[in-house]
Amino acid sequence: MKQNTLEWLVLAIKSVVSALFFVLAYLGSAAVLQLIRHQVVDQQLWSAFFREQPVWAFGLLILFGLFWLVSVRYFYTQMQLTNLTQSVNALEARLKDKHAKKEDETQALVTKHMGYRLKPLAQSVDDLYEAAQNAMEEERDIERSKDEMITNVSHDLRTPLTSILGYLGLIVNEQPQELTPEETKHYASTAFSKAQQMKSLVEDLFDYTQVKQVDFKLHWAPLDLAALLQQLSASYELEAKQKEVVISAVTKPDSIEMMGDPDQLARVFMNLISNALKYGKGATFIRLSAKMMPERNLVEVRVTNNGEPIPAKSIDRLFDRFYRVEGSRNTGTGGTGLGLAIVSSVVEAHGGEVKVVSDDELTSFIITLPLQPNEY
Repeated sequence: MKQNTLEWLVLAIKSVVSALFFVLAYLGSAAVLQLIRHQVVDQQLWSAFFREQPVWAFGLLILFGLFWLVSVRYFYTQMQLTNLTQSVNALEARLKDKHAKKEDETQALVTKHMGYRLKPLAQSVDDLYEAAQNAMEEERDIERSKDEMITNVSHDLRTPLTSILGYLGLIVNEQPQELTPEETKHYASTAFSKAQQMKSLVEDLFDYTQVKQVDFKLHWAPLDLAALLQQLSASYELEAKQKEVVISAVTKPDSIEMMGDPDQLARVFMNLISNALKYGKGATFIRLSAKMMPERNLVEVRVTNNGEPIPAKSIDRLFDRFYRVEGSRNTGTGGTGLGLAIVSSVVEAHGGEVKVVSDDELTSFIITLPLQPNEY
């Protein structure tokens, strides 16, 4: 916020006029005092006043000088306040501009040369403006996110639906004698497989929207995390064996008592195990490990495999909604791109964190959870 030349000119004029006013007031006060003392006013009035009453003379000079400085300060503050009001009005207009980009904005108000009384006010307005900008940017992000979500869901539903209609159309429209039983079974099986993909997407989408709701609540209950991991390891043993992968669970200690939502945590680890089986190409083992950190009231869980590493450029986006490491919209692996987003949301709801570490040797999803949350 900078004052323009006209404002400085007005301030200078006010300062000069007020100076003249206080000079005349000083001379008038001196004349009154001399008149009271000598009952006469002559041409040597003011020189006699300084000579006979130096204390009064300098006292009045200092007093009127201070009055003048205060008045100049008042004029300057008034100019700043006027300019501040204009700047706030300009900020309001910029906030109402829906096309304004946050990255194009500079500091809202310049507070460097503000007085000690106006500087806090200007800083508060500046902070309020920045908060409003951030809120508007978040609102834009939400709108873009909704549009992106609708686009992605529409695409992922349309692709299998088109296949279903196509294969069922072949069965319905062809003459019965023109299709062999094998062809009919193949078309029906393909349509069924595509329908399962749609069902999986709808279920994942429902789960994701549930955990993202503002009023989403976990069903807290005591649980043995070690036993949960052992059960999950056993339930995936057959599927892992078919892919020549050894799955195991190791915990320290053998029993880890904690508070959490058993169903939601089971969903988290099931998603991570399924991802390891689907995308951990070349893996020979999947290891579920957990260790307690009682001094920090935490438990750390790792889901580790020795398959192909995750590309470094994909690490930061793994937990984004609908993101797939393949870098395409194909559903060759049957994934919806929502599994890890659900994992992240559930872990955060528990007050924990999840991260990924991947190199040429191991890929680990590392989850830290509080053993006893402060509130539940």
